[in-house]
Amino acid sequence: MYEKQYPYEGAILFSQTEETNSYGPLAEKVLEHAIFQFQKQKLMEKIDEALMARNKSLFLELSAQYNELLKKYGA
Repeated sequence: MYEKQYPYEGAILFSQTEETNSYGPLAEKVLEHAIFQFQKQKLMEKIDEALMARNKSLFLELSAQYNELLKKYGA
């Protein structure tokens, strides 16, 4: 009986269809950029720590990750 009274409870209803929503691609780009900036900053901090600790192998590993990140996001 409860389900018949409130059939859409818990469901997310959108008023616009995906085709007419122009914010989707922009929101995706903003999120991708934020993720890139966050990952870049974290890697730079770890690279700095590896340099201060004079840990060459960790520095080389993190530098390779940093370069891959830049390549992935076309930076």
